Amino acid sequence: MTSAISVFDRLCLALAWLSGLIAFFVMSVTFAGVVMRYGLRSPLAGGFEMIEIGMGLIVFTAVPLMIRRRSNIAVTILVDRFPPALLRATGFISDLTGAVLMGFIAWRVWLQGERLLTYGEVTMELRVPKGLIAQSMSVLLVVAAIAFLLCAIEAFLRSQSVQSNNPGSL
Repeated sequence: MTSAISVFDRLCLALAWLSGLIAFFVMSVTFAGVVMRYGLRSPLAGGFEMIEIGMGLIVFTAVPLMIRRRSNIAVTILVDRFPPALLRATGFISDLTGAVLMGFIAWRVWLQGERLLTYGEVTMELRVPKGLIAQSMSVLLVVAAIAFLLCAIEAFLRSQSVQSNNPGSL
């Protein structure tokens, strides 16, 4: 099990590196677009679409590593005062909820991608099928759902080991 988790974590890291490469690509397209528009008086064909698609992919490729490293935004108004057992339980429940929500959103985005492919929707200049973009983002959402699920399993196993070490605690 730990080797599979290790492989998954490496996949998340690779996706984060891909996110960085996409950010570099978006930056390069933006720079080239500005130079071409103001220097050569001719805009970069499809530049806006490349940036638009790239920005979406940056987010979806970075999310799984953010989840695995627990870099989520957390509001800790009351949480600091929770007993450890309640903290573990809320962590498990929130990770499980995140997995379910990501899975649900992935399913809905996949269906929207199918619908777009059925209609033959493409981007205006580059003619990239919008359905493929949506479905690739759906696959990345599934990876995020798995990341949340692994975090929930780890939280559950941690709570089990704490309970076995401290039989009198809840």
